Amino acid sequence: MDRQELQARAARRLAVLKRKRRDPRYRRVLGRLTQAGLLSASEAFEPHRNALTISDVLWAGEVEPRVLEILPALVVKRPALFKSIGDLPPDLAEVVTALRRNEAAPDFRGLPGEAIARWVPLVGHRNKRPSQLRSFRLQADDVALLAELSTRLEISQTDAIRRGLRALAQQSMLRPKHA
Repeated sequence: MDRQELQARAARRLAVLKRKRRDPRYRRVLGRLTQAGLLSASEAFEPHRNALTISDVLWAGEVEPRVLEILPALVVKRPALFKSIGDLPPDLAEVVTALRRNEAAPDFRGLPGEAIARWVPLVGHRNKRPSQLRSFRLQADDVALLAELSTRLEISQTDAIRRGLRALAQQSMLRPKHA
């Protein structure tokens, strides 16, 4: 392959990239993400306030890889940005499930899982990981005690359980373990 052929190939790829960047799907997605303050761009995009489709975001991600990096975190922490998250592609659903469970994210469309996972604390409520639903069977006196504690402390029952767990963990760290 000589120099002229390489230049011609590069010129064709640049023309395709420029054409894709004028596509309405790309402009909608980048307009919405820049308007929400999630990404910054050197080019000005018209703000887009409507919900996005997952297919449009995946298409725009082929042009701008940062979109693919942030997509799983947005599905977990800002699902209102999308029209529907019920019909996710299998590879995206796998990454989203891992992020919701605070597990290591698998690679997604050529992007390493670590690059994807770093967006979770940066999207939505800052430095907050997604909470996990846990179900416990409590006896009636435990439920009454929990209700009384949350009322007396003026906190939610979930916060009362969190505080109790932290107090128990702190207490167990202070006491020496017996063998």
